[in-house]
Amino acid sequence: MRARIGAAEEVVTMLLLVMTFSVLPAHAEESAPGQRLHRAYEPASIQLDINLQRETLSLFLSMNPEAARTITRKPIHSLANHLNEFSPLATLPDDAGCKQTQKQFLVEPADSLSPSTNSPATTIISQQITGYLEYECENPEELSHLKFRGFKAMPGLKHASVWLISDSWQSKQQLSQKQKRVQLQKKRSLTHILWQLLND
Repeated sequence: MRARIGAAEEVVTMLLLVMTFSVLPAHAEESAPGQRLHRAYEPASIQLDINLQRETLSLFLSMNPEAARTITRKPIHSLANHLNEFSPLATLPDDAGCKQTQKQFLVEPADSLSPSTNSPATTIISQQITGYLEYECENPEELSHLKFRGFKAMPGLKHASVWLISDSWQSKQQLSQKQKRVQLQKKRSLTHILWQLLND
């Protein structure tokens, strides 16, 4: 009996050792110092935050230094001036009766510092573009969507990540050169539409 127990313990020990040595190399490959994971990443992209509160529609645009360098070869201040002059940057449904009240694009210091290529010991302050647009709408209930024309203003732009917050809805959306439409209101289901018709 003792011999069987001892043999069983040896088998368990060997199995544990085999499992340990088979897991460690795979983990080492993932966490090896200096090794980078290759993931799909699009540097020519921007962040677009949209806020819809009652009659006011606000758009906040941010473009990090890498995106600005990738989207255009123009100096970053020239790109900001171009965005200030380009109109309209967004089109809205005519029935909403919206009027643009504010528009401004600025070049500001980025949050992170970039190492200088000439001297590794020194750093340079990177610059990013931030923009703000505001619309006042007479009929905000007609604001079903907007069409973002930033892809026409910046042909090098590939993607825009949208974060929408309204009085009754929050949504994350992705825009591209083929998909330029932002849904501003949650689509109603067929059941909800029928329920409204029956109660009218």
